[in-house]
Amino acid sequence: MIDKTAVFIPTFGRPQRVTKIVENLRAATTAPYRLYFIAETKDTDTLAAIGQVDATLIINPGTPTYASCINSAYAQTDEPYFFTGADDLNFQPGWLTAAINGMSDPKIGVVGTMDPLHDTCDHSTHSLVRRRYIKEQSGCMDCPDMVLYPYWHGWTDHEFLGVAKARRAYYYCDQSLVEHLHPGWDWLGRVNRDDDKFDATYAKGNRNHRHDTQQFLQRSDQWIHLLPDDSRANVGIKKFVRRNRGLRGKVRFGLKMTSSVIRRQAARQIQRLKPAG
Repeated sequence: MIDKTAVFIPTFGRPQRVTKIVENLRAATTAPYRLYFIAETKDTDTLAAIGQVDATLIINPGTPTYASCINSAYAQTDEPYFFTGADDLNFQPGWLTAAINGMSDPKIGVVGTMDPLHDTCDHSTHSLVRRRYIKEQSGCMDCPDMVLYPYWHGWTDHEFLGVAKARRAYYYCDQSLVEHLHPGWDWLGRVNRDDDKFDATYAKGNRNHRHDTQQFLQRSDQWIHLLPDDSRANVGIKKFVRRNRGLRGKVRFGLKMTSSVIRRQAARQIQRLKPAG
């Protein structure tokens, strides 16, 4: 008998996505799985939607962040594999079978899925994870038995994948296709506000981006030097860290943030001044 894979779907403020996720997974997944929605107690509309579908509800008892949702789900389940999903995904047929096949090497702890909508090279925003990898090594260098370091939102996947790549425990599976229905990211790494898909949930993730970035730059010292230069994603993140770490980098990043705010305010002012019609 093949063990079921846990599919974790943290969700907040998007009750309309619940049924779509359930139906999409059912149509695209032949390998056995168990679906878990992770939600907040105050999100009553989403809780009501989850109550109408065939899925297990997990209440996130920690901070209202993506990392806390995934870590809570990991602690409350026991399947040998789990997928770090989200409520803005579109799974393609055969995605889970391909990802599980990517685990054939026992040294692999994280299998990254391919997002056809965003050119992220071998960087996967959502991945299949071997539970034993987390138990024995953890998803962080300095926090035992934890999947994701508790950033508010930004850089969560970058540290998780960076650590796995540094350990040579990561495999990028370009046959496992999972579309990320995401607005994309701006030049500072924030969710792009100018996209039609931008909503209050994405805005929540942007609020602490500067803090998350500085924390990521500090924490990357633990593993960035161990990354191989074998992909555009790895070379790109190394370049980003070099340019923005330390006092000079902090000043440079702060100036970029200020410039971004000024440009956005100017654009809004221009829109207000445009004559109607």
